[in-house]
Amino acid sequence: MKVVETFSDPYVAHIAQGALQSEGILAEVMNENSVYTGLGAMDQFQVKLVVNDEDYEAARKILAASLSNK
Repeated sequence: MKVVETFSDPYVAHIAQGALQSEGILAEVMNENSVYTGLGAMDQFQVKLVVNDEDYEAARKILAASLSNK
């Protein structure tokens, strides 16, 4: 599994997850509750969107296209 993107807002992470899943790429949101601990945007506590290694490049392209439209 590889981290394809990090977010400070779990809601946005789930939108990105949906964009990937609509293209047939399995994605998992991790650490989504950590942003509510008051620890801010420290790297280890950011919300992470992970995909299988073989889907990483395709996922990067999909997210680049979908997040640039926001």
